[in-house]
Amino acid sequence: MSSGAFAHPDHDDEPQQTIKLNASSSASGVMVYLTDKGAKVPTAGASGKLVWFKGEAALQPVADNGMEAKGAKPPVGSKMQASITFADKTVFIGDVAVK
Repeated sequence: MSSGAFAHPDHDDEPQQTIKLNASSSASGVMVYLTDKGAKVPTAGASGKLVWFKGEAALQPVADNGMEAKGAKPPVGSKMQASITFADKTVFIGDVAVK
């Protein structure tokens, strides 16, 4: 399942970025992938946090557009919120459900 959210630009004249999140369970935790209009959103240098009911885990960049929450084990279908700070210090907050 995926969910979309909007990043808020600092200036009104800048175009809004539309980022979609896709999350899935892996053997080591939860993987979250970011895309913008089908293009991979680079996550190198990013950090973040994944929060769900009764839990939270740190997000670390992996692959081109992935963030991993190692050790996270939310129940399948859990609604979560990802807060990601990119290398350029912009912040994205979006909702996602784990498959």
